[in-house]
Amino acid sequence: MPSEIDTQLDALEENGFLLIEGALSPTETEAARQRIEHARQKGWEEGLNAVGNMWFDSLLDREPEHFSHLVGHTNVRPFLEGMMGKQCQLRSFRAHINPGPYLQEWHMDFYGYWEEQRAARQYRFAVTPVGINTTYYFQDNGPGDGHLKFVKNGHLLEPPHLHPKPIDRPGFEAWCEAQEHVVLYPKAGDCVLFLSHIPHQGAKERDDMERSNIVCHYQLTPMHEGAWHVSRPRGYEGTFPFAKTGE
Repeated sequence: MPSEIDTQLDALEENGFLLIEGALSPTETEAARQRIEHARQKGWEEGLNAVGNMWFDSLLDREPEHFSHLVGHTNVRPFLEGMMGKQCQLRSFRAHINPGPYLQEWHMDFYGYWEEQRAARQYRFAVTPVGINTTYYFQDNGPGDGHLKFVKNGHLLEPPHLHPKPIDRPGFEAWCEAQEHVVLYPKAGDCVLFLSHIPHQGAKERDDMERSNIVCHYQLTPMHEGAWHVSRPRGYEGTFPFAKTGE
């Protein structure tokens, strides 16, 4: 009989995403929320983009004592390890605040997934790279407040309008909007784990809602630096949470 983790991983492969309820304790959730707000007050953000997303790429390095436990967190580790084992590598660590109106553009985190699939078939020993996203939420989302939306079965079919590069943004977004969707309403402390190549969109439905999260991107090595991904890799040393000496 398959274990509960195996059953949930089967669901992840089928749907492209998995909601892990209560991944963080209330204490962990509030502490992380406060530290992200502290970073905002310190002016540590990298920028605020046109869709209302403020992002922070340096918090893991600035304050590892507050954020390192989120990398391969105890309640998320069984899923990451069950998929990738010791080859699971942290690609990037990014916090977000949405200080005002926020409607994220439809996008994929790993745009190059299908391109790399084709490339791997050209070489006898090439391995197809895989990306996994874990997003921790620090406020309650709900109807009328905010949500996370996926293209249903969007991890199983290469979307149009990705090629030739650069992406045909209006065509891609129109295609995503026309598909059937699955909408999630993560609560504070929840983690949404999903395949990085599934098209998705976050949003605030209420402009005054406080909304922040932390995204850990993981990759199954090897993934070369030219892979078409939204985040820059952190490097190699110290980025394998499940391959530590003595484990």
